Amino acid sequence: MLNCNLSLIQGCLDDYMSKMGKVEINEIEANNELARNGLMEDDQTRPGRPLREYLSSLRDTNLLPQNIKQFQGLWRIKHSKTVMKVLQILQF
Repeated sequence: MLNCNLSLIQGCLDDYMSKMGKVEINEIEANNELARNGLMEDDQTRPGRPLREYLSSLRDTNLLPQNIKQFQGLWRIKHSKTVMKVLQILQF
């Protein structure tokens, strides 16, 4: 099993999305960026596979952050600050 620091991964992906002007990316784009930053190697034959496996393990142990969702087999990763803004707005 991969030994990854979720906060490092989250920070890397948040920085990438901010820099690219995106609020959401898929697991293939995310894994590519993590590999570029040396946080998680990517599988060249099945891009995104290491991140999918890691996210699945988090989901199975109920540790998956709120900004990461799986829908019909596809992973969607939102900027973590977007989720916090929505939660703050809903409090009022």
